[in-house]
Amino acid sequence: MNADLSSPRHTLTEDAQGLIVSALQAALGIHLLRAAGLITGGTAGLALLIAYAGGWSFGATFFLINLPFYALAYARKGAAFTVKSFVSVTAVSALAEAMAPFVPLGGIHPAAAAVLFGVVCGVGLLGLFRHASSLGGVSIVALIVQDRTGLRAGWVQLGYDLALFAAALMILPAERVLWSALGAVILNAIIAMNHRRDWYIVS
Repeated sequence: MNADLSSPRHTLTEDAQGLIVSALQAALGIHLLRAAGLITGGTAGLALLIAYAGGWSFGATFFLINLPFYALAYARKGAAFTVKSFVSVTAVSALAEAMAPFVPLGGIHPAAAAVLFGVVCGVGLLGLFRHASSLGGVSIVALIVQDRTGLRAGWVQLGYDLALFAAALMILPAERVLWSALGAVILNAIIAMNHRRDWYIVS
């Protein structure tokens, strides 16, 4: 099978619904984490850590952290990928904040939050990748590494996550960091096992 047949070709409507559904899943995952006081990897995890430490808005912090990465995305992945990633990051930033008053999760156990986050956000990221998008930052770098070396994006992100969690130990209780690590492992394992260059080729 040649590359043209194996690479998905989506209409504008298919891309729009795919990005909306995936952004909603990612935003729900972030909402689960915040309800339990957990973090994740990538720029989302960094934004959560900064938000916890400084009392800032996650949405605004996540949006601002990703701004420098769009130049790299444009240079390496092209305009379409960059625009879709910008739209996805902006949507998740807004939806994660808007969701809080409508989806109360008081009292959720950190273990449940971690597992549900890993599954929900992992599937959401797969959807974004399938529609040639990402949640910016480390996801962009991970996809570039995968395209160039074949090393799966999930494992690249996992390495960054471990460094971020080590830093989180200075701000969050160790128990919360461990539950956060569980969520990140589940998320990245889902991506590593299901996002393959021979299935979906991000162009």
